[in-house]
Amino acid sequence: MAKKTTRRKKTTGAKRASPATRHGGMAHWYVLGAAVIGGIVYMDYRGPGPEPAATGIRTASIERTEKKAEREAVQVKPKQRPSQLEELALPAAEKLPAFSGKWFICTTQTDYCVLDGSTILYAGRKVRLADIDAPAIAEAKCDAERSRGGDAKLRLREILSEGDVSLVAAQGEGRHLVMRDGRSIGQRLVQEGFARSWTGRHQSWCG
Repeated sequence: MAKKTTRRKKTTGAKRASPATRHGGMAHWYVLGAAVIGGIVYMDYRGPGPEPAATGIRTASIERTEKKAEREAVQVKPKQRPSQLEELALPAAEKLPAFSGKWFICTTQTDYCVLDGSTILYAGRKVRLADIDAPAIAEAKCDAERSRGGDAKLRLREILSEGDVSLVAAQGEGRHLVMRDGRSIGQRLVQEGFARSWTGRHQSWCG
């Protein structure tokens, strides 16, 4: 009879310890759940904080790059490269030296030469005598104009070869007065009958 009483006491003790063990095993889950809920509440009510240092540095670097690109886009301008014989207006501040020497007809000669009765090449520039209208050669309307244009061309070369000549900028792109001792060489052609005074447009030399 004594043995039976001892077995019953051990069984009863084991049954009483089981609920405590179950409650102790769930405790860490309760703590974890409370921490998650607390974190959510904190994030909802937390105001915006300062920008992280790495993000701020990266943003400032991007802004500086964009501003630099904008400045370079404004400063870059396309360069113009006129051809050697392109008609260019002579800037008022630019001083071309006077030329004294022999002039040629523009065939193999490519500078300080005469193209026609009113056009020369001077220091690499194609220059129209601003104050005269000479007979055309290439665009002559008749044989008489072409012949008179050839005479004006040869006479202009002779006058230019007599001494110093210089340019004075006149109104109109590529147009200048060709001067010697304060007198217009173009007007000398007019006086000798090889050209007419310029009236604003080319006039026919036919008939």
